[in-house]
Amino acid sequence: MSTQSNVERTLYGFWLSPYMSQVAHILSESGLPYRYERVSPFQGSTLTPEHLERNPLGKIPSLRDVNGVDIAESHAICRYLAKIYPEVQKFYPIDDPLLCAQVDAKNDFITFSIAGPFFNWFVISGYFPKAWKLKVDQEAHIYNLFSVLLSKLWLSRLVNGSRMDPFLLGKEPFLPDFQLFYTLELSQMFSELFEIPEMHLFRDDPALQTFYDAMCERSSTREILAAKESELEVTKKELYGGFGAAYLDKHIDRRILEGLFGREV
Repeated sequence: MSTQSNVERTLYGFWLSPYMSQVAHILSESGLPYRYERVSPFQGSTLTPEHLERNPLGKIPSLRDVNGVDIAESHAICRYLAKIYPEVQKFYPIDDPLLCAQVDAKNDFITFSIAGPFFNWFVISGYFPKAWKLKVDQEAHIYNLFSVLLSKLWLSRLVNGSRMDPFLLGKEPFLPDFQLFYTLELSQMFSELFEIPEMHLFRDDPALQTFYDAMCERSSTREILAAKESELEVTKKELYGGFGAAYLDKHIDRRILEGLFGREV
């Protein structure tokens, strides 16, 4: 383990983010205390000079560890923690190359086939017409239907290719289980928030429902979901109260959007 300093371990992000929640969950279940500092992309806080110093990509989460180093991106943070703290290795088994490869394979599949496309889904079908109030209702609806098709395809492949007993690789969760859980949780929340029922990824899927319920039984899960709920109203106000206009004006050239859609949006 690296030599510790007097720096307090701090996790930067906000609770709506499934990526930050995943890191928080790993820290909690490993018994590694941390301080939470809210950094909201809805307020432009991820693009401040202070945060860009922590994460030059301007994303969340970021972790400042007790040794003073800054680590960015959820998977990188979790893998770093497993290499530094033995307590984390039960979720990312660095000493077992075969099992670690299986964990990486599931995690990569969820990242590229489920979580990543889901992010594009709620941005185009949710943020664009509802939060950003762009005039793209028809395109958003078409993308919504396309996303439903792909999500069912890839989730079915994940379930059929996993043990689901009740977790992906068996009785105990590993790193990809946390990523999957918080993606499912966000899908449930956004299906209600954006009034898009199809966005609920595990509705009517017994295996995924059993998986979700098993994760919810863990005390750390309940703590994180309670923290998410505690700042949900603030997050919703940010999402619907100026986030779209501020983000578009500062970071996205409307001409690019209009070129994409072929008309004024």
